[in-house]
Amino acid sequence: MKALIILFITGVIALFVGQGTGRRLPVLAITSLGLLAALGIIFYDWFIISPDSQILFNVPGILSFDHYALAFSAVAIAAALPVALMANLGFQGPQENYGDFNALILFSVCGAFCMFAFDNMIMLFLGIEILSIPLYVLAGTNKDNLGSNEAALKYFLMGAFATGILLFGITLIYGATASFSLAQISEAIAGKGSELPGFFYVGVTLVMIGLCFKIAAVPFHFWGPDVYEGSPHLVTVFMATVAKTAGIAAFFRLFAGGLGDVASFWAPTLAVIAFLTMTVGNITAIYQSGFKRMMGFSSVAHAGYLLLGIVSGPGQSGGALLLYTLAYALASICAFAIFILVSREAGSDRFEAFRQLGQRQPLLAWAMLLAMLSLAGIPPTAGFFGKYFIFAQAFKAYPWLVIAAAINSIISVFFYFKVVIEMYFVDRNKDSGESKMLIPISYQLVIAAGVILILAIGFAPGTVMKLVPAAFNF
Repeated sequence: MKALIILFITGVIALFVGQGTGRRLPVLAITSLGLLAALGIIFYDWFIISPDSQILFNVPGILSFDHYALAFSAVAIAAALPVALMANLGFQGPQENYGDFNALILFSVCGAFCMFAFDNMIMLFLGIEILSIPLYVLAGTNKDNLGSNEAALKYFLMGAFATGILLFGITLIYGATASFSLAQISEAIAGKGSELPGFFYVGVTLVMIGLCFKIAAVPFHFWGPDVYEGSPHLVTVFMATVAKTAGIAAFFRLFAGGLGDVASFWAPTLAVIAFLTMTVGNITAIYQSGFKRMMGFSSVAHAGYLLLGIVSGPGQSGGALLLYTLAYALASICAFAIFILVSREAGSDRFEAFRQLGQRQPLLAWAMLLAMLSLAGIPPTAGFFGKYFIFAQAFKAYPWLVIAAAINSIISVFFYFKVVIEMYFVDRNKDSGESKMLIPISYQLVIAAGVILILAIGFAPGTVMKLVPAAFNF
C-alpha cells in the first residue's frame, strides 16, 4: 500500500516538474527515485516488517497486499524502471510531453498494483481501468505517426469492448452470489454447489473472455500485434511486460482463488484457449518481417504458456507464474533496448537492422543472443526454468497441453533465430558503412542488468522459487 502511494505521489510530481521543455534530467531523476523507493519499501515490508504474515496491509474487502501482491509488484517495478531509464533517448513524442509520459507510466503501474492486490471484483475493474487509460494515451504519444494514432484508437476501442464484457460478467456473478468479494464468492460457490443458477456460469465465461482480451489470448488477440507495432517502442515494451504481468496475475488471483471451486467448468475451456494462443502466436510470428510485429505475436504465444499456470490450479503455480513473468520481462526489455539502438542507427524496424551486429558490436550482439535464447526457453537461461516450472505444474492435469507447449517452444526457435542469423550469418551491404554505435550509459546499465539477471536466475532458479510462500497457493 505504501509503495502504491509513493508511486502516485511521484507521478503527480513528475507531471508538474515536466511542464515545458528542457527538464528531462529532473523528471528522469524523480521517476527513477520514486520507482526505487517503492521497490525498497516492498522489500522492507516483505523481509523486515512481517516476513511470516501472508497479508501485510489490508483494506478490508477491497485490497489485500499479501506476499503475492508484493512479489508481482516488484516484477512490475523491475520492468517499469528500465522503461523510465531508456526514455531519455527512446522517447518518441513531443519534447514538452516527456513529463506526461513518465507520469502516465507511473499511474499505469499504480493500476497494476491494484490488479495484483484486489480482493473485490469492483477493485479488479478499477485496477484494469487505471492501468489501461494511461496506455490508451501512451500508445498515441507519437502524434505525427499514423501508426501510433491507429494503435491508440484500436487499443481504446478493443479495451472498451473488453471492459463492457468484463463488467457484464461481474454483474452476473454478483447476481448469483450477492457479493463482489472474492472470499464471499468462494463461500457462496461452496455453499450452493449444484444449486448455482445457470447465469452464474455465463458470468464466469464473460469474465474469462474479458480477461483474455486484456492479455491478448486467441481468439481475442487480433488487436495485440497491431497495437504493439504502431505504438512507440517504449510503450510497446511496457505493454508487453507490465500490462501482461498485471493481466496474468489478476487472472490467476480471480480464477484460482475466488472461482477455484468451479475449475471443472472453466479450466477445460481455458486449456483450449491456451493451446490456440501459443500455436497461433508462434506460427504467425514465423511469417513476420518486422521485429516489433514478431515480438507482438511472440507476446501472444507467451500468454498461452502463462495460461498453463492458471489451468493447473493450486500448488506452486503462483510461484511458477512469478518466475516466468520475471524471466519474460527481463528478456523482452533487453531485446527492445538493443532494438531501439540498432533501429535508430539503421532507420528501419525490420530484421535487417541487426545485420552483422556481431562484428560491429560483439557485446551487444551477445546480449541480444542471450535474450532470444531466454525467450525461446533454451537452457541455462531464466526463460528455460520459467517454462520448466510452468510445464511441470500443468503436466499433472493436462499432459497433452504440455506436449503441445513443448512443440510450440521448438517452433519459436525459428523466428527468434531470425535475429541471430542477421547478426552473425548475413553479410552487410558494403555501401552501408561501418559507423560506430554510441550506446548511452542508461542503455548500458539496462542491458547489463538484464544479462546478469537472466544468467543469475538461470543458474539459481530455486532462489526465486524459495521466495514463494503459501500465500501464492490459493
